Amino acid sequence: MADNKDKKVLNVPALRFPEFSGEWNTSSIEEQFELYSGNTPSRMDKKQFDGTVNWITSGELKEHYIADTKEKISDEAVKSNNLKLLPVGTFVIAICGLEADGVRGTCSITASESTISQACMAFISKKDIANEFLYAWYKKHGNVIGIRYAQGTKQQNLSYDIIEKFNISYPCIEEQKKLIRFISLIDERIATQNKIIEDLKKLKSAIVDKLYSSAKGETYSFRQLFKVVNEKNKKLTYSNVLSASQELGMIERSDINIDIKFEQNSISEYKIVRKGDYVVHLRSFQGGFAFSDRTGICSPAYTILHPNDLVAYGYLSHFFISKPFIKSLKLVTYGIRDGRSINVDEWLDMTVTLPTKREQSHILAIINAIDNKLHNETQIHNYMFRQRTYLLKTMFI
Repeated sequence: MADNKDKKVLNVPALRFPEFSGEWNTSSIEEQFELYSGNTPSRMDKKQFDGTVNWITSGELKEHYIADTKEKISDEAVKSNNLKLLPVGTFVIAICGLEADGVRGTCSITASESTISQACMAFISKKDIANEFLYAWYKKHGNVIGIRYAQGTKQQNLSYDIIEKFNISYPCIEEQKKLIRFISLIDERIATQNKIIEDLKKLKSAIVDKLYSSAKGETYSFRQLFKVVNEKNKKLTYSNVLSASQELGMIERSDINIDIKFEQNSISEYKIVRKGDYVVHLRSFQGGFAFSDRTGICSPAYTILHPNDLVAYGYLSHFFISKPFIKSLKLVTYGIRDGRSINVDEWLDMTVTLPTKREQSHILAIINAIDNKLHNETQIHNYMFRQRTYLLKTMFI
C-alpha cells in the first residue's frame, strides 16, 4: 500500500492502495444521500404487526448486516403509516437512545427489503457514494457524531439538520469497492471471532452446570463453609479500592475507568477484602457474588465472606455465577429491579454439595482450561479490533 502521510496538503488518506492516485472528492451527506426516518404502526391494531415485512428498531442495529427482525408488519401497515420499503444494502443508524446503552449511533446494512421505526434513520445513495462505503466511513466517525452532536436531555437524539450537513470525502467507485471489500473481510473475521468467543462462553456455562450439579460429596450449609467478616480499614493499611464485576470477580476500580474522588480518611470505613474471599454485592440479578483473587478494600455496603479449609481456593467462584445458583437466589432475594438484594443471613442456611478438595481442584482445572482459551480468543479479538480501528483511521478521511 502507498504511504501518503507526508502529503498533508492533498485530500487523500494516509494509507492507500498503490494503484489509485488523485485527490478524493468531498460532498455533504445531503448531496449524496436521501435521508429517511420511519414510523411505528399502532399497536392497538394487532393486524398491523401480523405480516411478513421486516420492521427495524434501533435496538436491532448491532451487527454489520440485518436480514431479519423480531417484529414483522403487514403490507397494510406499510401503506397506512406512509412507510418506505428500503432496498437491500441500505445504510441505517439509530438516532434515539442513550449512548451508554449501546443504541444511539449504532448502525447496520439491510440484507433484505425492510422498513424502519422512527428511532432509525436510513441513508439511500443517490449519487457517487456506495452505502457500504458510508458504513465504513461512519465506523470511523460515528462515535464522535453519536456523542458530540446528540441533542436533548432525558433522551438524546441525532437530528437530520445535523447529520445532513456533515461532509464526507470519497474516492472513485472502483477504489470505494476495493476499500469496502478489504474492510468487509476484516469485519467477517471479527464476526467469526465473536462467534468463537460466544460458543466458548456457552460451552463453559454448560460444563460448569454439569460439573457442579453432578458433584458428589458432603452436604453443607453455607454457614458451615463461610464466616462473615467486617474488618474495617481503620489503620488505612490499604488504599486500592475494588469493585464487583460479573465475569471477572473483584477488580481494581481503576481498571474499569471509575475515578471517584474521596477523602483519605473516608476509606477507613471501607471493608478489607482478602485474597480468596467472596463478596456479596448489590447486583443480585447477576448472581450477587464475586470472588476476589487480590487483597484490597471495597464499599461498606458489601458483605465479605471468608471460606474455611473445606473449600479449595476459588472453587465456588464459577458456581456462584452459574444459572442454577442464580435461580436459587430468588428464595432469599428481596426488592425490585436493580434495587434487589440478598438476605445473607437466610442464604447462609441454604445448602451445597461439596466434594473432596482433590475433586474440587480437578473441577477447577477443567474450568480454568476453558477460561484460558477464552482469554486467548478474547486477546485475538482485541488485536483484530485495534487493527481495524487503525485501518479505518488511516484509509478513510
